[in-house]
Amino acid sequence: MNNSNISRRSLLRGAPIAAAAALLPSLLGSDTAFAAALENPRPDGARITPEQALAYLKSGNSRVAKGHAYHKNYSPAGKVWTDGQWPFAAILGCSDSRVQSDEVFGVTPTNLFVVRNAGNVIDDDVLGSLEYAVEHLSTSLIVVMGHSGCGAVKATEALIKSGGSAGGHIDALVNKIKPTILALPANHTLSDSVKANAMASAAQAISQSSIIEEAIKAGEIKVISAEFDLATKLVTFNA
Repeated sequence: MNNSNISRRSLLRGAPIAAAAALLPSLLGSDTAFAAALENPRPDGARITPEQALAYLKSGNSRVAKGHAYHKNYSPAGKVWTDGQWPFAAILGCSDSRVQSDEVFGVTPTNLFVVRNAGNVIDDDVLGSLEYAVEHLSTSLIVVMGHSGCGAVKATEALIKSGGSAGGHIDALVNKIKPTILALPANHTLSDSVKANAMASAAQAISQSSIIEEAIKAGEIKVISAEFDLATKLVTFNA
């Protein structure tokens, strides 16, 4: 952005509407409908920091793991689903039917912006979705969450050993996971692979998206990885 230290999110949140509108064409081109959709500030004016967002997730998961689950709502008071969405965190998770982010973190719908695919891997569609959460929805935290016994990671392990191919479009998923597993020590466990894969996807979300990288440098968001244990229901967050 022309070497400016001011992110698009900060500009649109802090600048007068007229000034922001004048700059939008140079930032985003001529699509005024898209430009007008940028930023969806909370009507209560609250700013949930990355640290607060992570605390909400940890608190909710702790309740779930202890069997005291109830779903908290951090959306603006008095707002209903049709009024808009103000998710405080985006979760890139696996499509496994046992891993539902709202349930894992004990929150109601509207609090999390969830992107899912087998193996929680990074591609253009995932990056576009995460960038949308960052720029349009003021999301302050991105969590890439793997889980114990992940079928996509397990299948990749098996194919590496056999030298075979999954066939179809599954190979595209396998090929995204494979380099991370190949870089691990020979005696690694499946849990090691799940953790490494989540960490790799988190790193790729930053390195492959200038929008996400810019927001991190501005102190507006954090990107971390984590693993969900199906047996204990605990989420372990990585540094």
